[in-house]
Parts: sequence; structure tokens; C-alpha cells
Amino acid sequence: MKKYILVLVAVLFSMTMKSQLLPGTLDVSGFPNVSQGVDDLIEEAGLNDGEIGFESNFDASLISFKLDSSGEFQFSTTSSENCSENVYRYKVFMHTTGAPQHMVIEAKTTFNSGVRFPQSAAYDDLVVKPLGPRDLTPENGGNYITIPNDGASAIKVFEFIGCREDIPIQFKIKASALAMAGISDLTVHYTVVGSLD
Repeated sequence: MKKYILVLVAVLFSMTMKSQLLPGTLDVSGFPNVSQGVDDLIEEAGLNDGEIGFESNFDASLISFKLDSSGEFQFSTTSSENCSENVYRYKVFMHTTGAPQHMVIEAKTTFNSGVRFPQSAAYDDLVVKPLGPRDLTPENGGNYITIPNDGASAIKVFEFIGCREDIPIQFKIKASALAMAGISDLTVHYTVVGSLD
């Protein structure tokens, strides 16, 4: 009986260890350098850049999220192994700081953009996938979402299951006629929230 209890305790302990979220790293490369010259200005009376706006390249920024490598249980595991064996739901929130008044910054991505990391995982072989397939789902149907200029109001832009690389983010800038001319320097902040459900 003791032997079975010890085996049960060992199994429960290993399941408890696996049910904890592991630390990961978000890597963002690129940032849109958007400039609007005189030739780009709206010239027709009654129209406003705040209604039309102008867009960055589709892949102005590329985001990758991977679980960190670890040394649990006396042996080291790679990010690829951790991402294959530990699949979570990740929600990505965004906000800006330093955005000029009367300017709206929007962001979007598309369904299943980016690349799964690793390409195939043990999770993919499960008959019942508790979190669903390892896909990316944008908020708002993949349409632009206004990014608040306040960390307390960060908004979810997309979510994905499992680790993912090279998720393209496209930005749209809408500047009202009341916005100040000149160079603006703003920062886009990304927050990743992981969960087991």
C-alpha cells in the first residue's frame, strides 16, 4: 500500500509542477517609422486624417514569445522542449506612452499569423486538446483596435495557444487636424498574460 501511495504522490507532484506557468520571453523586433509629408495631407475640405489615417507595413513589428530554457530536476531543457511540453493560452495586451494629443494609434494582426514554435508539439497529438488548437486569434475579427495611451487601460489585441514566432503587427495612425506638427516619439508596450485555461 505504501508503494502505491508513494507512486501516487510522485505522479501528483510531477503534475503539480507541470501545471504551473513557466517564465517566458517576449521579443519584439522592428517599430514603424511613420512619417507624413505635405503630399500625404488631406486636401479636400471636410476630410480629416483622424478619419482616414495612414498605415505602416503589415510586418512593421514582429513579435515572438517562447518559454525560457530551464534546469528543473537536475537537467536542462531548451525553449523548444519547454514549449512542446507546456502549452498555455497567452493573451497580448498593448498600450502606448508618449502619444501626442489628438492622435489615435491602432494595431492589428490576422488569424493564425506567425509561426508555431516548435512546429509540432506533443500537445498536437492529443485527441482532446483542452485549450483548443495551437492557433492565434485576433480580437475584433482582425480589424484595427485603438491602443490606449495609458498602462491602466491596456487592451487585448490577440491571443494564441502555445509558443509562437514572427507574429506581424500592423499599425495605423490617425492624426486629427488639431494634432501638433513635428516629430513625435512614443513607446508601444506589450504585456503577455499566460493562463492554464
